[in-house]
Amino acid sequence: MNIGASTSCFYPLETEKALSEVIALGFNKAEIFFNTSSELKSDFVNMLRKNADENGVQVLSVHPFSSALENMCIFGEYQRRFDDFIGLYREHCHAAALLGAKFLVIHGARDVRKIPLPDELYFERFRYLVDIGKEEGVTVCQENVHLFKSQHIAFMKRMREALGSDFHMVFDVKQSIRAGYDPFEFLDEMKNEIVHVHLSDNNLPEADCLPPGKGNFDFARLFRTLSEADYKGDYVIEIYSKGLDVKQELALSKKFFDNEEYIR
Repeated sequence: MNIGASTSCFYPLETEKALSEVIALGFNKAEIFFNTSSELKSDFVNMLRKNADENGVQVLSVHPFSSALENMCIFGEYQRRFDDFIGLYREHCHAAALLGAKFLVIHGARDVRKIPLPDELYFERFRYLVDIGKEEGVTVCQENVHLFKSQHIAFMKRMREALGSDFHMVFDVKQSIRAGYDPFEFLDEMKNEIVHVHLSDNNLPEADCLPPGKGNFDFARLFRTLSEADYKGDYVIEIYSKGLDVKQELALSKKFFDNEEYIR
């Protein structure tokens, strides 16, 4: 098993430089977190792909920079705003296809809103995104995100029922913890729909997001649970850079996983 890293770990370093840092650390799998619309242009995306290919790195997934807009512009009630912004997701899916990435990661709608969004409308809008992804050969996935509708297991179960075989999930360890869920409660319920995983560590109650190897999270149980569910996806380290020497911490996390027998 090879574990990758997300370029988001190096934010606010420019995306192409962040990818080069991931490559320099010896990771052979990466997630690209785009940070602005100009980075979706073909020339820029092809430059990222060239760098990845020349260094034997597989880009697994793409994270839209517009996640913060999804609540209002994609999963909002104003149809014209949706019509105006949906093209941005066509661009992200096309960029993912150019990179050879399998997945596009969606945050979705906030959990608490002035005007509550009916689940049925949410699922309708998400299916629209799924269909856009299919045109590019990219799987659009719902991530569990703290403070968003997707933080709740019950919501994800309703979404799974509504979308059927089109429901795919990105599981994020830290987001589950921040939402107040035992990560293994989420895993046990959604393990058959999870296609991509964001890794981090913790030493609760002190810190809920640490570099892997710096806390006490049971990674062996995580990998075993998904392996028993015949998981075919990959794992990507996603931590936040504030207060960290990210390069050093990712190097240590890579060493931590490389030295663990259950990873081999």
